[in-house]
Amino acid sequence: MLASARGGLTPEAAIKIAPLPEAAEQGGLLFVDLNGDGHEDLLISNPKSYGVYLFNPVAKANVQWEKGWTQVLREGRAGDAGSLPLLVDAKGENTGVRFEEGALRDAAGAVLMPLAELLRVPGPAPLSPEDSLKTLRVKPGYTIRLVAHEPLVQDPIFVDWDAQGRMWVVEMGDYPFAPGEKTSDGRSGQEKVSPLQDGRIKILEDTDADGDYDRATLFLEGLRHPTGLAFWDGGVFISAIPDILYAKDTDGDSVCDRREAWFTGFTAGNPQHLVNGFAWGLDGWFYGANGDSGGDITCLKTGAKIKLGTHDFSFHPVSGEFRLETGRSQYGKWRDDCGNWFGNNNSTLGWHYHVPMRYLEQHTDRVAKSVRSVLNTDTRVFTISPPVRRFNWAGATHVLTAACSPMPWFDGQLDCLLICEPANHLIRRDVLDYSRFPLISTRHPEDLETEFVASTDHWFRPTMIREGPDGALYIVDMYRLVLEHPEWIPPEMVKGLNLRAGEDRGRVFRVEGPSAREGKHRLLEDLAAAMGSPQRWQRDTAQRQLLESGDRTALPWLLALSQEAAQSHGVRLQAAWTAALLEEAHRPALLDLMRTFHPQVRGVALNAAGSNDVHPAELASWFPEAETPAAAANLPLITRNNPDRMAVVKRYLEQVSKLRGDAVRGEQVYQKACMACHQLNGSGADVGPKLETVAAKPMEQILEAIFDPNKAVEQRHVTTEITQTDGSVLAGLLVAETPGGFSLRLPGGVDVPVPRAKIRTVKTLSRSLMPEGLEAALTAQETADLLARIQSR
Repeated sequence: MLASARGGLTPEAAIKIAPLPEAAEQGGLLFVDLNGDGHEDLLISNPKSYGVYLFNPVAKANVQWEKGWTQVLREGRAGDAGSLPLLVDAKGENTGVRFEEGALRDAAGAVLMPLAELLRVPGPAPLSPEDSLKTLRVKPGYTIRLVAHEPLVQDPIFVDWDAQGRMWVVEMGDYPFAPGEKTSDGRSGQEKVSPLQDGRIKILEDTDADGDYDRATLFLEGLRHPTGLAFWDGGVFISAIPDILYAKDTDGDSVCDRREAWFTGFTAGNPQHLVNGFAWGLDGWFYGANGDSGGDITCLKTGAKIKLGTHDFSFHPVSGEFRLETGRSQYGKWRDDCGNWFGNNNSTLGWHYHVPMRYLEQHTDRVAKSVRSVLNTDTRVFTISPPVRRFNWAGATHVLTAACSPMPWFDGQLDCLLICEPANHLIRRDVLDYSRFPLISTRHPEDLETEFVASTDHWFRPTMIREGPDGALYIVDMYRLVLEHPEWIPPEMVKGLNLRAGEDRGRVFRVEGPSAREGKHRLLEDLAAAMGSPQRWQRDTAQRQLLESGDRTALPWLLALSQEAAQSHGVRLQAAWTAALLEEAHRPALLDLMRTFHPQVRGVALNAAGSNDVHPAELASWFPEAETPAAAANLPLITRNNPDRMAVVKRYLEQVSKLRGDAVRGEQVYQKACMACHQLNGSGADVGPKLETVAAKPMEQILEAIFDPNKAVEQRHVTTEITQTDGSVLAGLLVAETPGGFSLRLPGGVDVPVPRAKIRTVKTLSRSLMPEGLEAALTAQETADLLARIQSR
């Protein structure tokens, strides 16, 4: 029998409602309604452990909000900084501590801990900039230093450098809520609560040339969730919902005195899913990422109206033309030296966008099965910080959950892709393989069991890493305690969180390796030398300045540079691109050069240059022959379906919890019932979530996913239903929408392109592609065996 302090429920009665936390095994339980919702919450404090657990009456499986005492405000070992007063002593006897009149009180009635403190969610303390620097681990051969920190920068998420070497910083000080914003269901939000609750652009300068920034100027404030910027003609384009605007300082005081919106209509919402950018394209256009929110865009320069939908985009800085691009990427879409584009989302390490939109617009009779490919399915990360329970995905440890800003980078020997992972406080490094169609990546050979950069500081939140003018890498650290939008945090937990903890902090680090060089943060005055630099920033800035001025006197040296065999692909290509953009007569020479650099230069870049002369092997990868995976034959046969899904889940939970599963038999069950839509350790079809990602979840939640799949469906897993002109119906996951049609992924992993000419209607359904009624195909013992297989290592 569990020892209990005074309270309403007894432990014995509580167990009949829902499982109790592991800490309850040592006794010291007190049930009391802390948040006034009519449900008794749970305090635990004994000589071994403690915890505060709110009761959750409604489950939301996709974010691991399970029914029961599952909203953890705090827990840990007795005696640590967040401990509660003991409710039972070492002998298991009641200490007399009780909850009364809004506080935990001792036997004499003295207040030991008030209600406000019980409802607070404590977290690790922040570190000073210097102490946080000490927690960073980098690879041998690299050094790291602090170059900017608060109060100079606060809430930085993006940086770039102008031609004078000044660092421009995008600060999202209004994260997670701008004043007056609420979650989509209206259950939480914020009014104006802080003078720092504002989106800003700052300019940082290194006035004494010691490598550290020592002066900041506020260029522009009053922005709503700014996400990025790009330089053009003495000003900057800025993404800040609902606009992309152009801002400029016209009197030389480094403060914006002219601003105008160029594009408007980008959808507002979760600031982790907003329009963002920008990356300079070799073709002289700026490229941006959708952010997963879309929008109905009005182009204020041209009057055009364009539905963004599921696409990324580009725009021209002179004409104001706005184009759709194949996508979509969540935060950050970046280019390598040869014109290949990369993006990702929070749970995908990286995508290669291998099919260009212009080609699909020119060949509407062809429908690509997919316009992007996953670079690497290995989503393990090697976190060095002590594990901390996430607010909405408690089982997600050592798993990629917040990937962003995938940045191509040549480390002096290998073509790499750097990926920021702020939830796990690290930066991962992969190596790109250009011999494959589409591209793939693998872990860097030096990072097989470690990460390129990692920190033990829980506040370290890298949102961007990029190469600077000097060839060093710069890490942008937002430095926040909570980097999770309240949309995905239990509402009662939100009340105990300081959502803005760290709003007055922020850091930028410089990582120096073999490719970095000493020198000021400035562009070389000689544009020819800059175009011949191994640093992409130098070449991009030189190309942009030449296109701004239209200086054709640069053509002789640009053409000569493009023909220097000793130069890198990146140098020669960018010189040739610039020459062709300055004078159209040089485009044939550009195309000839691009073809010689295959397979680094691919169809996307050729198409951007005006050619559809795509290598046959690559073109075949855009439109592969239809094939049926073996897993498609293993769809389970469902002969009956109980409409009361909760009753089915409850029945299986009662039965399975009493059985012992066998992983060997479970492999056979997986092949029979699951592999048509789910991968497990590399086997099976990639349609639904990978089963290894759910292995750490509670049994009840996994059973709900199996037997009640429509209880909680993420948007990316909803079903798209297409009725064809012949009356036939296809239902699957939407893989791509292109000018020529749609591509659906069906159970079995089959991607089916459907031309628009053969489509009568398209519907987005609110249900999962996973069928209800799997109880007809799985016995309780088979389910127990399947769970054993999923949870086996």
